[in-house]
Amino acid sequence: MNEPETDKPDIVLAYATQFKKDLPRITFPSLAWLGIAAVAMIAVFMTGCASTTDTDQPGESAEMASMVADARAAADAGEYRYAVDLLMQALETSSDPTVARQAAQLASAIDDWPAATVAAARWMVLEPESRQAAQFATIAALRQQRVARAVEILRAQLVGEGNPMDWASATALLATAGTDQTATAALELLLEQSEGFEPGFDDYLRSRLAWQLDRQQQAFDLARKALRLRPDYERALWAARLARSREQPELALAYFRQAGQFDPDDRVAAIAEVELLRELGRGEEALDVLARLPQDAEILYTRGVLEQDLGRIAAAGATWQRMASLAPDEAGARHAWLTGLLAEILELGDQAIDWYARVDGELESRADLRRAILLAGRGELTQARALLADVRRSPQPEITEQAWLVEGQILAESDSPEQALVLLSEALTQLPGSAALLYARAMAAVNQEQLALAEQDLRTIIQSDPENAVALNALGYTLSDRTDRQREALRLIETALALEPENPAILDSMGWVLFKLGRAEEALPYLREAADAEPHPEIVAHLIEALWSLDRQDEARDLVARTRGEMAGDPVYEATLKRIGLD
Repeated sequence: MNEPETDKPDIVLAYATQFKKDLPRITFPSLAWLGIAAVAMIAVFMTGCASTTDTDQPGESAEMASMVADARAAADAGEYRYAVDLLMQALETSSDPTVARQAAQLASAIDDWPAATVAAARWMVLEPESRQAAQFATIAALRQQRVARAVEILRAQLVGEGNPMDWASATALLATAGTDQTATAALELLLEQSEGFEPGFDDYLRSRLAWQLDRQQQAFDLARKALRLRPDYERALWAARLARSREQPELALAYFRQAGQFDPDDRVAAIAEVELLRELGRGEEALDVLARLPQDAEILYTRGVLEQDLGRIAAAGATWQRMASLAPDEAGARHAWLTGLLAEILELGDQAIDWYARVDGELESRADLRRAILLAGRGELTQARALLADVRRSPQPEITEQAWLVEGQILAESDSPEQALVLLSEALTQLPGSAALLYARAMAAVNQEQLALAEQDLRTIIQSDPENAVALNALGYTLSDRTDRQREALRLIETALALEPENPAILDSMGWVLFKLGRAEEALPYLREAADAEPHPEIVAHLIEALWSLDRQDEARDLVARTRGEMAGDPVYEATLKRIGLD
C-alpha cells in the first residue's frame, strides 16, 4: 500500500476528458514503495539485457553474451523460466554485476525465490554499494520466511557506513514479505536487535508497517501513541498524513501545525496544511499560512492559484507578476514551468507560451505539450503539430504517448476528425500496447461511424484489463447509443458500474441503456444521480428526454430553462430538444 497523500506535482493530459487545468498537488515528497511488480521487473530486465558483460577471458565473454542474448529472446517470447535458467548458468562464471542484477530481477518476477537469493547474493558481492541488490536479497529472504537472514541484510544497510537506508524505507521493504506474519516478525526481530531508540520510535515504525499492511486503524493508533511518548516533527507529520487519509481533517490540521512548530521554516508540513485547507474551502486561512513561508516560485504559484480560486483575479495577476520578476537565485529550479502554468490558469495565453518556451531539463517536454495546446487554441496548428513531432522524440514513453494523444485531440477539435483517426492509427504502430491510444482511437472511430474498429479497440483493452471500467462503459454506451445490441450493452455497463458505482459517466450509461430498453422509470434515478454529479450537456439531455417520455413535461421544461443558457450549442443537447419539440 502506498504512503498516504504523497502525490507529486504534475499535470495530467487525458484525451477523453479534454485538457483540464487542474492545480497540481503540492505536498510532501514520497518514500518509494519497494514492492516487486512482476511486469515491471520483466520490463526492466528486457531493457537492460543489452548491457555487455565484462570478464577477463574473451571466449567466456562471448559465450556469456550469447547466453544473455538468448535469455532476452526467451523473455521476449514469454519463456521466463528458461530465461532465468540461462542467466543463472551465465552467473556461475560471470563477474559482471549486470548479469547478476538481471537474474535477480527476472527470478523475482516469476517468484523463483531460491534463484533470486543466489543471484542477489552474487550481485551484492560484485556491487557491494548497490542498495537495490540488498533490497532484492532482503525480499528474497523474506519470501522464503528466512526472517533472520532478511534482518541481517537490513541491519547492515541501516547501520552500515553512510547509513544507506532509512528506517521508513526499511519498514516499506518488510511489507513485501508476502504475509503479514512474516513482515511483523521481521520488524520485531529488527527492533530487538537494534539499540539507542528514543521513546516511542518502535511504535512509530510499527505504525508505518501497519499502514503498508493495510491495517489503518492500528497504524493510526500506534502513530498517536508514538507522538504522545515523544513529540517531534517526523511523528507529527506522519500522524497528520494518517489522519488526513482517514478523513479526519481537523485532526490532520492540528498535527500539521504541531509538526510546523518544531521547524517554523520547514515548508513540507506548511504546504500540506495549505493543500488541506484548500480542499476544505478555507482559502483565506491557506493564504495566511503561505505568507509565513519564503516567497519563491513554488509558494507564489500556490498563492496565485488560491487567489484565483477565491475570485481575487487582480491579486492573482499581481502574484504572477511578482513570480515572473523573481531573480534567478530566488526563483527555484521549476520557475519557468510554474510561471507558465500559472499564466495558463489565469488565461494569459501569450505569457504562458513564452514561459513554457523557457523551460528546460526534465520538464521541457511537458512544457512543450502545454505550449502546443495553447498554440493550437489560437489557430497556429502547423506550429503546434511541429512542436509535438519534436516532443515525440522524447526517450520517455509516457511523454511520447501524450504527444500523440494531444495531437489527436487537436485534430479532432479543429474539424479534422479523419486526420485524427489516421494519426492515432499511426501512433499505435509505434506504441501498440497503449491502452490510452487504443481508447482515443476508439472514440475517434465512433465519431467517424467506424463502429467495428471502435469495438475492436475497446475489446482489446478489456481483454488485457477485464476490470477497466472506462473501456467497459465506453463499449456498452457505444453499443446502446449506436446499435440495437441493448442487452449486450446492459451487461457491459452493469459490470462497469459494479467496478465504479459512483462514476457519473457510467451512471448516465446505465440510465440511457435502460431508457433504450423501454425501462424509463428505472432509468430515471441513474440519470438524476449522474446529472447532479456531473451536469454535462449530454447527461442532462438524456435526463430531459427520459422525463419527457414519462409525461413529466413540466419538469423537463424546467430543466431546459435552467440549463439552456450554458448548454446551448452542444450538438447532443440541441438535437435532443429538437427531437422532443422543445427547440
